[in-house]
Amino acid sequence: MTRPNHARAPKGAAGVSRNRRRDGARRPEWVRPYRRAQRALDSSVGLIGSCLNAVDHARLSIDRRPVGTARKLDGAARRLGTARSRLVAASRELDAMNECLERTPDLAAGDAPELVELASERWRTAVTYLQYVTSEVALLQVVAVSGLACGELTPERPEDRRPRIVLAPRPVPVRAFLRRRQPRLADRIAPILRRRRRSPRPAAIRVPRRTSQGRAPPLSSICLH
Repeated sequence: MTRPNHARAPKGAAGVSRNRRRDGARRPEWVRPYRRAQRALDSSVGLIGSCLNAVDHARLSIDRRPVGTARKLDGAARRLGTARSRLVAASRELDAMNECLERTPDLAAGDAPELVELASERWRTAVTYLQYVTSEVALLQVVAVSGLACGELTPERPEDRRPRIVLAPRPVPVRAFLRRRQPRLADRIAPILRRRRRSPRPAAIRVPRRTSQGRAPPLSSICLH
């Protein structure tokens, strides 16, 4: 007797439970280490390329900013260490791939040996570039440190680490702007002229000139008869 809410395994049309594994042949054993080796090589090549760009920028900025350039070179050296460890991991995966091919001689007639050779050639090229970039980074580090020590390079002023606060103007709402906007040009200019209008000047007044004694004579009232 089964309960009405009992969870049953899904069945096919023939009443047999479905297999959780995918249908088809299982992939060869060498595929997994090959993919791991390719991922490690991709990561290592990307790190080496970024360090090569850092070397090019350092050559241009070492005279103007020796302290900042030395710090960037230190970061490039750390990235090169990470790239070196990725290449070691890729070498282990390639060795595991070769062991898989030796255990199964039937795969020697397929594409696996060619893929191993291409991956190995890519690994050797990456090692060559890693050695070149490492030497360039070390040389520029020596130039920066020795130049600062002997006074040949002048350290730049420290940057202001305080965050800059930029006050962006608040946009005027469109409806309010259109509501206050006058259709005629004279109506739009009139409030500005009213604000800028000065007090009217008094009528022209005749002021007598100064005398030799420094005092002006009193004004005489003129009466018209």
